[in-house]
Amino acid sequence: MAAVSVTSKGQVTIPKRVRQALGITPGSKVDFDIAGGSARLKLIKKQAPSRIEDGSEILNYTGPRIPIEDMDPARLLARRRK
Repeated sequence: MAAVSVTSKGQVTIPKRVRQALGITPGSKVDFDIAGGSARLKLIKKQAPSRIEDGSEILNYTGPRIPIEDMDPARLLARRRK
């Protein structure tokens, strides 16, 4: 077991071997359970990597879908010139 220090803000660094074993990555959510003088850390939800294609869903955009390729400024200028 690795001992870690608590900062003045009550923060601790989760040891690397624990993060790796549980799959904890930046943005992951964890929960703490208290049981008889101990605390248990539990991964709630693994954070899926964001994809640019998911941007409209993240922002609740309901308008027409525009392919990413069509957002290229050079392509837009070429289209306007035609």
